[in-house]
Amino acid sequence: MTLDVSGIPRRRAAEKPADAPPRRPFMRNGMRRVVPLLCLLAASRGADAITAEEIVAKNVEARGGAAALASLKTLRRTGRLVPPGRPASITLVELHARPGSLRRESTFQGLTAVQAWDGERGWQVQPYQGRKEPALMSEDDAKGLRIEADLDGPWVDAKAKGHALEYLGAEDVDGTLAHKVRVRLKEGGELTVWIDPDTWMVIRDLRRVTVRGAEREIETDYSDYEKAGGVYVPMSEERGRPDSPPDARAKAIWEKAEANVPIAASEFAFPGGGR
Repeated sequence: MTLDVSGIPRRRAAEKPADAPPRRPFMRNGMRRVVPLLCLLAASRGADAITAEEIVAKNVEARGGAAALASLKTLRRTGRLVPPGRPASITLVELHARPGSLRRESTFQGLTAVQAWDGERGWQVQPYQGRKEPALMSEDDAKGLRIEADLDGPWVDAKAKGHALEYLGAEDVDGTLAHKVRVRLKEGGELTVWIDPDTWMVIRDLRRVTVRGAEREIETDYSDYEKAGGVYVPMSEERGRPDSPPDARAKAIWEKAEANVPIAASEFAFPGGGR
């Protein structure tokens, strides 16, 4: 998750974060398998016949179809965040609204941190760092929020959004030979997604953006998809740097997803409206 929890005390090295409760639909752990080398090579050669646009179309259909996605106007998810090396989970609330607004709150020991994107700019409240007043984020720092605010994902209708798709072939993701599609973002940077050809769900993405002159990479694994308003959404997300071990990743465990609930525009707006 992008929320800053640096003020929360760290877990002792001997302890481990809580595991996510099991869920059934498209559970990624259940999809992991050992693929013989010859099968990997054969599948990789056969994958050349498919295009990025065809892969995205299959992803949209598997998630519920274009009509269901379009009818999903708002999404609220509630759950908990287990940060790496922390002693307790943190309450999470995430709000999405079309055409591209996002608000994420994390609450721990009576303090609530907020990060939000109102469609044009990002802002935050970071009480864990002693900053209890809302503050606008720099354009660089808000790049991740801009990407995540796209409710469908930047790969859906990419051309209409000004992004460019590129198919990069098949690649193994923890035993799943997945289609790899890169999205070159209109605003700069890129997002690479890995899509399972069995379920056509995104099982991993890699966000690469430049922040204050330095390139940042954030990798997220998705699993435990469940339906909300006719659309499958991930209920488990693990985030960290590429190739980081599991105990170095933050884990969001979403316990409830609600579609098309009323969400006021003020939830996303910077308090006071100033710049």
